[in-house]
Amino acid sequence: MKKFTVLAAVAMTTAGFAQTHNHVDDDHFGPANPKMCVQHEMQAKFYQENPAAQVADEADQAAFQQEYEHYWQNEFDPNARSSYTIPVVVHIVHLGGVDNISNEQVYDAIATLNEDFAMTNSDLGNTVAPFDAITGHADMEFVLATKDPSGNCHLGITRTYSVHTNHDGDNDIIDAIQAQHGNWPANKYMNIIVCQDPNGAAGYTYNPSGWIGGMTAGIFMRHDYMGTIGTSAPFARHTLSHEVGHWFNLSHVWGGNNNPGAGNCSGSQDQVDDTPPTVGWQACDVNGNTCSNDVASSNGYWSSDVIDNVQNIMEYSYCSTMFTNGQAARMQTAANSSTAGRNNLWTASNLAATGTDGPGQLCNADFSSDGVTTICAGESVSFYDESFHTVTSRNWTFTGGTPASSTAQDPVITYNTPGIYTVALNVSDGSSSLTETKTNYIVVLGDPGSAPPYSEGFESISAIPNNVNWMVWDENNSGTWELTTTAGSQGSSNSTKLDNYGNTDGTVDEILSETIDLGNVSASDNIVFNFDFAYKKRSSGNNEKLQFYISKDCGETWVLRKQIQGSGLGDEVQTSPYTPSSDEEWTSIDVTNINSEYFVSNFRFKFVFTNDGGNNIYIDNINLYPGSMTAIESTDADKILAVYPNPTNGLTQLSIQGETGVDYEISLNSALGQQLDQIFQGQLSEGTNQFEFDTEKLAKGVYLISIKTEDSIETIKLIKE
Repeated sequence: MKKFTVLAAVAMTTAGFAQTHNHVDDDHFGPANPKMCVQHEMQAKFYQENPAAQVADEADQAAFQQEYEHYWQNEFDPNARSSYTIPVVVHIVHLGGVDNISNEQVYDAIATLNEDFAMTNSDLGNTVAPFDAITGHADMEFVLATKDPSGNCHLGITRTYSVHTNHDGDNDIIDAIQAQHGNWPANKYMNIIVCQDPNGAAGYTYNPSGWIGGMTAGIFMRHDYMGTIGTSAPFARHTLSHEVGHWFNLSHVWGGNNNPGAGNCSGSQDQVDDTPPTVGWQACDVNGNTCSNDVASSNGYWSSDVIDNVQNIMEYSYCSTMFTNGQAARMQTAANSSTAGRNNLWTASNLAATGTDGPGQLCNADFSSDGVTTICAGESVSFYDESFHTVTSRNWTFTGGTPASSTAQDPVITYNTPGIYTVALNVSDGSSSLTETKTNYIVVLGDPGSAPPYSEGFESISAIPNNVNWMVWDENNSGTWELTTTAGSQGSSNSTKLDNYGNTDGTVDEILSETIDLGNVSASDNIVFNFDFAYKKRSSGNNEKLQFYISKDCGETWVLRKQIQGSGLGDEVQTSPYTPSSDEEWTSIDVTNINSEYFVSNFRFKFVFTNDGGNNIYIDNINLYPGSMTAIESTDADKILAVYPNPTNGLTQLSIQGETGVDYEISLNSALGQQLDQIFQGQLSEGTNQFEFDTEKLAKGVYLISIKTEDSIETIKLIKE
């Protein structure tokens, strides 16, 4: 076997590559910015809890070292291509936010992993000359599984909504995954678990061990260190490769701890012959030489004054480019070891069982719209084909869309007419085809929206959501805002209710309005917005939150305009599920900061509730109108003299100029035109006629007084405070 000698470095680097980079902006140490890796720390914790495991693992590692040295010295050929195919499944454990990373980010992470292990990474050319000759090709290809453990068609990616997104060595995350997706054996799949916080690190895993088994032996990755796109960034591109190195029995270059700078300079701390001694790096000084005065390699791989392999993927320098040949040989030795079942992964039978022995058969038709399913008329939606596997052609059908059909992989479709539309996708692999149809998938709201005055008492709708007046978002899919007919404000029986009793996971539920046309409101006018809510705590310590947001772009972006939290929602406690039983339990809220910037034709609003183990909440009597609408609007001032007081909260006087021989019908209507009460029907006296009626039992909001004759209909806006 040919051996390579690393000579002392010349004081230069590849063009365009910085000699030093301290990564001040990428300080990955701390609660918000994690350590890169806690592999040895977690291994030590496990041994402390399981002393017998440490004894057994040390014996296994001693035997492994002998296997590695024999393979490295007698069998490894850096130019041979054995091509170990490793089946992979990525488990995304998330809380419904950015941590629920996209499939594209997963694909990017696997692609960059494969580049590192095949020496095709774009930054490989930055490797300094003394190490260029010993860059190691591990001959491994990582492929997402196309079959689950039962042999069913699978994408190779699972998604699990769970409050357990911080992993410190317990089994909560694994239990959450297995509860939804079953067990994925470690001797069949390399499990990558993506979460919010893998014990304060960017990632970690365990070396192969007969004691640490199952999915716990997988690789835990923080979501913003997976790949280079999405929530991650190019600086993190080698982090997954670093952890996979550990998974195949590599240590940090400086030795068996998580603290670069703490290693010594004697021998080969990582048990790899061609990586020079180093104390470890957290900065990128490619000419760094921390062990120059210490002993040289006894086997001729490095001299006593050789520079450190700062660019090694198993370093913390964040300018990694490479593995060495010795590391590649060590990982291949681990792939052939029966310890932890690594030697079963790449067998022909396992590749067939996991669907990684070929491109995979067409077995699923699916698509998404990147989370966008509600738009305004005239806007467009980007659709994405997520079918698998081996799709060679596709045919889309977009009811109500322009164009109405497409054969593109990811078409962009415009919807010009308000409505609720179905989307269908048929995919083929050339011999078979599958179709996915999503009924009522795209909701197109009017632009302009409903004209003010806007009033919602939930009396004229049959359900929530109805995707016309009201839409909802349920973060944890455990029940959200709904229509109730058992409680309402101001004597009504309907309202919208969030069945929040006992929810403790801190998730949010939203109820979103239709579009409302404020485009014709004068910039000098004031918008009146008010609503009623009813709520009681379940325990005195509940700290739940109701927020009110508005949007000026059909709901694409939102701004907060009101927040009511904790005791602001109410101090009363009811340990059983809450239902309001009297008008006194309702609280009226005014929102006074909707400014002219939001006087647009596609204005929307939403209520957002964050739970904390509390009780149910109800909302009713939502009103929105320009302040100018409190005045009389009539084309014939001779017929209507006055309505006062206006706004009112009790007895109201109406003065009308009557004509002899004319039949009049005077009624009180809702803002939507529904007759609530008849004030008068018959003929009026000549001259002034006065009527008094009581508004005390009316809910707060906008009402219309209608004066109807054979020849005309006049209206007066009446505001009940």
